[in-house]
Order: sequence, then C-alpha cells, then structure tokens
Amino acid sequence: MEKWKRDVEHIRQTTHFPIEYVQVSQTKAAHIQQDWVQKGWEQVARHSSNDVVTLILIETASWHTSARALLDLIFPHVDDPATLPLPKQISNWLSSIVTGSPVAIPAQLEAKWPWKEARVSFLLERCRPDRKGEWDSLQPLLHDFFEGGPDFIPLTQTHALLIVPVSMLDHQKTSSELLEWASGLHDLISMEWMEPVRLVVGSPITSPLTLGDTLLRQLSLARALQSYRPQMMVAGDWSYPLERWAASLPKEIAAAIANELAAVITVPHMTDEQLETLDTLFARQLNVSDTARQLFLHRNTLLYRLDKLTEQTGLDPRLFPDAVLLQLYLLFRQN
Repeated sequence: MEKWKRDVEHIRQTTHFPIEYVQVSQTKAAHIQQDWVQKGWEQVARHSSNDVVTLILIETASWHTSARALLDLIFPHVDDPATLPLPKQISNWLSSIVTGSPVAIPAQLEAKWPWKEARVSFLLERCRPDRKGEWDSLQPLLHDFFEGGPDFIPLTQTHALLIVPVSMLDHQKTSSELLEWASGLHDLISMEWMEPVRLVVGSPITSPLTLGDTLLRQLSLARALQSYRPQMMVAGDWSYPLERWAASLPKEIAAAIANELAAVITVPHMTDEQLETLDTLFARQLNVSDTARQLFLHRNTLLYRLDKLTEQTGLDPRLFPDAVLLQLYLLFRQN
C-alpha cells in the first residue's frame, strides 16, 4: 500500500484536489468511513490486509467527472464485500454490530451457511482491555472443551463470539443447562487463559439471520452488568431485565431516581451476606423456602436474617412493594 500512499501525495501536489490516504483497523473502518461520508467525502478505493484497512477518499464536490474517472485507472483494486470469503463477511458483519457501525447482513447468508440444527452463541468479553493476548490462542481450548469444531469469531480486541451447535451441548437447551455450560467454559478460560472474561450466553437460534439480534441482546446485557453487577461473570441474555433497563436510562435520569430513592429510604451499609440473601430472595420471586434451599440455610435462619433486614431498613423484603423499593435502591445507590 506504499504505492497508493505515494500516488495520493503525487495527485494532491499536482492537482491540488482534496484526496486522502487513510489506514485504520478492521474494526474501526466502517465508523471512520461513515465520518468521512458525513463530511462530504466518498471512498474511491479500499483494500484489506490482515486487520488493516486502507481507504482512499476524495471530497466529492471538488472533483469533476473526468478527473474522478481517472482515479479508477490509478486505484483499480477496490474490495467488494460480496467477493470476500464467507467467514470474513460474517466476521465483518458481526464486528460492525459491536463497534456500533452496522453493515448489511451478508447476501444469501442462510443459503451459504445452512444450519441443520439450532445453535447457541456465547459472547466473550474481556474485562481487562489492556491485556494484549490474542483471541486465536483460545481456539485449541475451545475445540477440546466442546469435542468438535465450534465457530469461533474474534470481533474486536475485547469481544469474541462462539457459535455452538446444540449437539455439542448434548442437546441441552434449557436456561439452567445453558448457564451450566457457560459456567464451565468460564472456569476453563479463567484457569487456562489466566484472564477475567465475562460470558453472556444466548437462547438457541435456528437461523444465522438472527445472529445479529442475539448479539445485540448479549451486548446490551454485558454493558448493563459492567455498570450494575460488575462481579457477575456468567449470565444468560434473558436475565437481569431491571439492570438492562437501568443501563438504558440517560445518566441524569438515573441520578434523579437515585436521589429520590435516597430521600424516602434509609438503608445502612449492607454486608455481603445480606446482599446475597436479598439477591437470592429476589431471584426466587420472594419464595422463602426456595431461597433457603438455594442458600443452604435452615428456613428459620433465613427468617432471622430477613427480620434483621426489616429492623435495619424499615422495609420487609418478603412483601412485594417493599421488595421493589429495596431492589431499586440497591440498584441505583449501591452500584
């Protein structure tokens, strides 16, 4: 691409027409190109090599038709996304969703990538973006874990997507079964890769055309967990609707809700044990017996804990209206 760079400089000096040579990473290319287009520029050439994209751009209004035609002779090699290998098309499409500059779904995706069975996607999110390890180094571990060849697609430095046929999951599809697989995968990565990675598993899907929507749900939950449950490292994209709603609010509205809650509720600092008790009670729809079993407690021990919480806060977490207030308070104030 050094020749392209020299050609651009020569054209600029000779014609004084606005033309630019830009090199960016693959994940940023769509966003950068969109920024230039909004400023009145257009792409006349594009070339991809490994993770680097080279763009040649001109300011449309400054180039008359005859001069514009000459550029096709100088820069004849323009990448057509439809001519890229299918795995690259899929990677570009899903990566663009993560970066917030979505491109079109690859043409005839369902015909070119037929699924004979449902598949489950696992979104992997690095919790320490400063780490420089490559996602590809995970592939041998994943191959052994699933006893086969799942589709593993690095998306950005911080995100990757694993797409697994349900047959590799022993045809287990329930929410609890999928979370067990996700927990096992998380433990494997934590031990072998020595890096914290959050996993968000999606519900089974039957067509590659729905991958984009599933990925959006997984990203939405991952971002909500970053803000409101940073210690939660494994989740299903069907869970934590309250946290997802809170994360969707403008910051000023979230702050206003927090202030209003603080004005009507006085809650002392809670211990980890108390927080775990409340989280489990809320997750079990305020069912005391189920909560006690989940926490491996005698029912009377749990009742004693809940009585202490009521004494401290003036709110009984076993009552729905009080439980809602407590849950909102913890969500907006403690986090």
